Amino acid sequence: MSGGAEELQERLREAAALGDAEEVRRLLAAGADVNSRNEIDGWTCLHWACKRSHAPVVSLLLDAGADPRIPTAAGQLAAQLAGRAHVRRILGELVLKVRVQNLRDDDFIEIELDRQELTYRDLLRVSCCELGVNPLQVERIRKLPNTVLRKDKDVARLQDFQELELVLVRSDSSPFRNAASTLSERPCYNSSASKLTY
Repeated sequence: MSGGAEELQERLREAAALGDAEEVRRLLAAGADVNSRNEIDGWTCLHWACKRSHAPVVSLLLDAGADPRIPTAAGQLAAQLAGRAHVRRILGELVLKVRVQNLRDDDFIEIELDRQELTYRDLLRVSCCELGVNPLQVERIRKLPNTVLRKDKDVARLQDFQELELVLVRSDSSPFRNAASTLSERPCYNSSASKLTY
């Protein structure tokens, strides 16, 4: 890459980090590559705009073709760098709070799902993987305080930071209190729960 092009890309990343939408537009019109990465840290202009919570610049970059799936050299995606929920929403990420019902530790963890591919099966898979729960032990997913999620349409209506609970199956062979600690090497997929989706 020529020195001029490198300088153009670096100026684009700088303008995105500063939240200067007018300069970002000018540099893109001048031919700056919206997905160019810094040679050292691998950051793109989208990473910087997300990190600094410059929502208008994030929207502008996405409209110009910025790819939110490009990782930094450290493996971080733009959505992971976004500290504010409104920036994650622009990126198409849904952030949910999930826990296992009736554990001593009743804290929630936050998970991110892609709004474009939001299905019951994905919610179950990601929740189980993040919580270390065997998906075959999940009887149902409850939206707190008292609504059972049954199908993709239910999942599509979830809002950012909605609190969810995995309700586990009670069985004699696997005591309920130990169910959450059971890990599975298989992909997180609950065939009986997925049959409820339509």
